[in-house]
Amino acid sequence: MVETTTRRTGSLLKAGAVAVVVSVVLNHFLQAGALALFEIPHEFPPLHGPGPVIFFSVVGAVTGVGVFAGIAGVSARPISVFRIVAGVVLVLSFIPDLWLLTASGGANFPGATPAGVGTLMLMHVASAAVVVWAVGRWS
Repeated sequence: MVETTTRRTGSLLKAGAVAVVVSVVLNHFLQAGALALFEIPHEFPPLHGPGPVIFFSVVGAVTGVGVFAGIAGVSARPISVFRIVAGVVLVLSFIPDLWLLTASGGANFPGATPAGVGTLMLMHVASAAVVVWAVGRWS
């Protein structure tokens, strides 16, 4: 029992580490591509500088793996359940991004453009896909 728990914990740690690294790298490529292709104003801080990309990529990956660990503790089919949960959370994660395009959201982030918001949403999809892949591969 202890060996199985230790092996499972090690697998989750590996999945989490891989998810964090791949998510950060992938999102930096998406950020660089968006900045090269679109005119994204400097007043839109989520896409300027490495800090926000690293922070939100790490938080998303660690949270996703943590949610998977919780599901694995109570479900006989944790990967299937996690895919559903991840899909629902992904769709919900678009709400704050889309809010940035409204009058009230734009007042807080005046540099928000459809291209910038679309890039953020694509980054959410990339991170979610990486986490789902990592926990499916190493858990």
